[in-house]
Amino acid sequence: MSNISFKIDDIFSVAGQIVVVTGGGTGLGKAITAGFATNGAKVYITGRRGEVLQATADEINGQVEGGGLVIPIQGDVATKEGVLKIVDAIKDKEEKIDTLVNCAGVMRGWKSPTKKHNDPDSVESMLLDVDDDDFNYSNSSLFPHRPSFRLLWNNTDPLLPLVNLNGVYFMTVSLVPLLRKAESPNVVVIASIAGLANQRTMGSLTYGASKAATIHCASLLAGRLHPMKIRVNTICPGIFPSEMTGVKTDTSHKYNLGDAADKAAVRSTAQRPGAPQEIVGPVLLLASKGGMYMNNALLTVDGGRLMMAGINDGIRMPDETFPEGA
Repeated sequence: MSNISFKIDDIFSVAGQIVVVTGGGTGLGKAITAGFATNGAKVYITGRRGEVLQATADEINGQVEGGGLVIPIQGDVATKEGVLKIVDAIKDKEEKIDTLVNCAGVMRGWKSPTKKHNDPDSVESMLLDVDDDDFNYSNSSLFPHRPSFRLLWNNTDPLLPLVNLNGVYFMTVSLVPLLRKAESPNVVVIASIAGLANQRTMGSLTYGASKAATIHCASLLAGRLHPMKIRVNTICPGIFPSEMTGVKTDTSHKYNLGDAADKAAVRSTAQRPGAPQEIVGPVLLLASKGGMYMNNALLTVDGGRLMMAGINDGIRMPDETFPEGA
């Protein structure tokens, strides 16, 4: 027992690690980046918007004490070509990577959303308005450019990238040579409970399907990377304030949640959305000695939201469907 330490700093330390966080400029990715850098890791963050990445790096670097550092690398993780450019930029600076966090993700809502989830005509219209682009947006490599997405992503290219599945695969396998050189290499995939829940009031069918694919992709990668001793674990967050669920405020890590997300968060056991440190904690666990014996694990970090998220959650059902006195 003399060589065994149960001190928090020894079990959960990430000091000195070299980390890559995709989507590290905003939302959950920004919080995860801050968590690593604050605790002494060097963190490379990637994203499409260079100015956002630089602002995040400047903000966190201005707050960090004790050796942590954030370095932005602008790039596109949705295509193999884009990923290889990012990886080449990292290889120019590093000989190994200890932790990769695949956090980048996108979502597209319904074109014809309805609140009448039990009205056959409304549901039929909503389902029929889904087209190829809706699936391609979150599942495939590229989809035809549209003006509305130029406004959303401030994009000037003729095509927009997708990241939920392709990005996880290409980023992970392309960094395998650097991960293999680490003492305890690991990959953390940030998916969503949308890939596990059958719910009607939150998200969209195409987003849920893409996140289900993300979860299974992570599990398959854990199997394939077994010979290299590279651990791959998945975290499925519930409702956390981010660009996907709300609107950014002037305060760091603060977003105003949309109405549907806000109400759904209240219906969780915690009765609130997640806080930044509540996604950082599980990620640091998986990246540290404390999580070294965990592989192909699936963690739900949702305040109990998944437990509540059935098809009738958040929907007013007819009185006759309830027992008398309920």
